[in-house]
Amino acid sequence: MKNISRFFFIILSLCATYTYAQTSKNIFSDDLKFYKDSLPVKHKNLFAKLSRPKFNTMITHLEEQTSSISTEKFYVEIMKIQAAIGDEHSTIIPPYTTKYPVKFERFDDGLVVTSTDEANKQLLLSKVIRIGGKTLSEAEKAISSVIISGNIPYFNIAEASYLASPSLLYALNLSPSPNDVSLELLNPNGETLKVKLDAIPKTKKIDMVYASAYGSLLANTHQENYWYVMEKGNLYFNYNKCQDDPKKPFDAFNDNLFKEIGKQKPNRIIIDLRMNGGGNSAILEPFIEKIKNHNLNKKGKIFVLIGRATFSSAIMNAIKLKRETKAILVGETTAGTINHYGEVRAFSLPNTKLQVNYSTQYWENWKGHDGPLVPEIKIPKNLSDLLKGNDKALNYVMEN
Repeated sequence: MKNISRFFFIILSLCATYTYAQTSKNIFSDDLKFYKDSLPVKHKNLFAKLSRPKFNTMITHLEEQTSSISTEKFYVEIMKIQAAIGDEHSTIIPPYTTKYPVKFERFDDGLVVTSTDEANKQLLLSKVIRIGGKTLSEAEKAISSVIISGNIPYFNIAEASYLASPSLLYALNLSPSPNDVSLELLNPNGETLKVKLDAIPKTKKIDMVYASAYGSLLANTHQENYWYVMEKGNLYFNYNKCQDDPKKPFDAFNDNLFKEIGKQKPNRIIIDLRMNGGGNSAILEPFIEKIKNHNLNKKGKIFVLIGRATFSSAIMNAIKLKRETKAILVGETTAGTINHYGEVRAFSLPNTKLQVNYSTQYWENWKGHDGPLVPEIKIPKNLSDLLKGNDKALNYVMEN
């Protein structure tokens, strides 16, 4: 009887395992089919950069793995397909439930910890040397598979975000566990730091600590969507988000801004779009229309600061300022491209709940211009400048 019971226990265990495998296969196969059938229909032009045969080949390759693949690996493999499409607005957002309490930022002289929780604040402004036992270059090679290629600023922005994802690091074999990761860093004093970060629930609210050097920069002194201040005889206008603020409608804000210009008569106006990730490009139109016909619209009087975080509608605003006024672009090459697909919509895969973002419109903002927006005056973003509290791009404009 005991032997018979043991026999049935083994059979039941095997059946359970087999059923789980079949269920997982069906879940992933069904989602993959839904993805394959839906995305080409919904996207404005899915095969602009990736051929349909290549897309189908990648789908088939993933389908062959669905009987044994883990959930984390499935997410990564479908992210690879999405990245191959080559549209920076069409992304995959997995339903990850954890995060690491850290934010990275890429400078020209290294990948740096710019924000973390109180327990790890000794890591602030330290450069990343190793992640999960892998060198930074090894980590970047692995993570490049899920990021569209050909645009270094875009890679830098995406990399900084992805490296704080426990599940993604685990799926890319950059960490032996989805629950923690080891980091090796070099602090500003040249000391090596080794730390293990534990994953925390994504929903958990924590007070993030920023490096004090950030507080000394004019661009970080306000958090509103848009604001301005007179600084050293110049009017500095920070346009942080292409989104109207109901508490401070842009039309009224714009009227006050030009009243200030009329009253103060600034030497120049500086429009800062470096941290603007987009939204509605039409919000800034009243400003552009007014500045076009203003006596400040002269060479050397209007400067637009752009950077790697300038994206989507903010790029459209920068292009229009460049084309329709005497504005000079200063800073870094943008992550987003000049002519691009956008007007994003989304759908979720029925089983895994992966969110698939896709573009529904093509924006030809500057015919004949390919790739990202490149400033006329290039000023790199270096950690060494931040440590000195030096906003090099802004100071260049202020002093010239």
